[in-house]
Amino acid sequence: MKKTSNRPTLKLAIGMAITFILFTGCSKEENAVNPDKVAKVQVLVSGIDHVETGTLKASATKKSKSNNAVPTTQTVTVRIDNEHYIQATLSRKQGNDQASDVARLSKASVAKTAGTALKAAAEPLPTGITYGVVVYDADGNYVDQADYTIGGSMPEAFELVAEQSYTFVAYSLHNSDPLPSAGTGALSAAKLENITGTADLLYTRIDQQVTSGQNTLNITLKHLFSEITTIIDGSQIGSIEVADNFYLAPHYDQADLEFEEGTLTYHNLNTNGAPVQMGAIGGTSITSLPTIVANSGTANGVLKIGAIKIGDLTKNDVEIGGITIMPGERYDLNLTIKKHPQDIGGLIWAEGDLNYDTDEDVYSFSQNAGDGSYFPFGHLYPYGDGREFDRSAANLGDPCALVMDGNQWRTPTKEDFDMLSGEDDISEPRTIGGINGAWYPTIDDEGLFFPETGYRTPTNSNILQPREGWRWSTTSLWILWAGRHQENGNWYSVVSNRDGGFSTVDWGMKIRCVRDYN
Repeated sequence: MKKTSNRPTLKLAIGMAITFILFTGCSKEENAVNPDKVAKVQVLVSGIDHVETGTLKASATKKSKSNNAVPTTQTVTVRIDNEHYIQATLSRKQGNDQASDVARLSKASVAKTAGTALKAAAEPLPTGITYGVVVYDADGNYVDQADYTIGGSMPEAFELVAEQSYTFVAYSLHNSDPLPSAGTGALSAAKLENITGTADLLYTRIDQQVTSGQNTLNITLKHLFSEITTIIDGSQIGSIEVADNFYLAPHYDQADLEFEEGTLTYHNLNTNGAPVQMGAIGGTSITSLPTIVANSGTANGVLKIGAIKIGDLTKNDVEIGGITIMPGERYDLNLTIKKHPQDIGGLIWAEGDLNYDTDEDVYSFSQNAGDGSYFPFGHLYPYGDGREFDRSAANLGDPCALVMDGNQWRTPTKEDFDMLSGEDDISEPRTIGGINGAWYPTIDDEGLFFPETGYRTPTNSNILQPREGWRWSTTSLWILWAGRHQENGNWYSVVSNRDGGFSTVDWGMKIRCVRDYN
């Protein structure tokens, strides 16, 4: 342990006591320094990422900001060719999972001082990790500091003036290297400069009044940079043969840490980003080492892939963007390369028919076969809403575009239906959940199910021809017709023109929305 001291108040008290002994000749026992004026503060480290615990606790005003407003899981899809896409899911680790999962770092045991109650289990720092503690008085003046090593000898206690308030700043780079120093200046000016952006910077500030006698400072450190572990799953395609030049951006190569508030100032934006070190290739799944990403938080995080080859699929220079990365969080980034089960002809088809809730004014996709609303051609509102036959401009448009799930949905065109049914009709009758319908196979055992739903007219509230499936396109009254013919019972699906005049425009039919890859 390296320790430097500057304790004028305590030294003055001791000096006065010694002078008093020398000049009065009184006994040592009668003139010893009053132990009630001395607070001994023993430093212990509980670990990383949980609330501060023990007899000294962090000031409520110094706790890190909550990131609860950011979704725990974010999913982005990127098309890489006509048949395949990457589904990227960024998941924020919770609780104890926040700890670094670098395999080479083993957990270290943490001694507990009698009378110290740990309220939550923190992830211990491994043996050999260095950390520092700097002490400031209530006015922000430097008092003392010490550097420690996990697994080393028991740290020497700080000796402070009892019943006084102090600020304790603890920090670490989560490695065994010698620690940088913030010097002996005031708290307001204390900082660490040019910290490498690939270090796992840890920090906490504790404001506390100390009492006479023994005190325990239980330190729980916080990550300041982000950490992301990337996992590639190619099991649906084949073995991973190439996975080169992966980067996470934006990323800064250096940062300065100000002790007073834990504020970071970033320098030297890396044009590529933080390099991702992938694991051994050859299998259908690989996992990277955790990657430290240094930035102030972004909603435009990007994973850059220089080259990837899985089975017969080869792709260069892929970028997956639009992910939110918050500083101090631990993430898993799962990349799954696959064919989309609702992909036909390069389009993604919704799994259910469009549904509109008049009371909530919400558009969504039906979760059960047979559900869904009946819309007149080109109308935003379905049968039963009260606005379905009002053809004013405010009631017309594409209702699929109003599905607010982060994707850009639209009503299919005639050409989209042609692509779905194909030159040679490959649809087949199928029953799902007790409802008959048309099944359009996509890949393997996957496919699209269009329930037989019939249609409705203004003059008849019943569902007409319920053994058939009728769905609008956006192309001048063209529909997708599928089911069993009402007269002969034969099965087929066809793209058909229903241009029968104004009355046909008001027919209510279901809509199956489509979208391009994100």
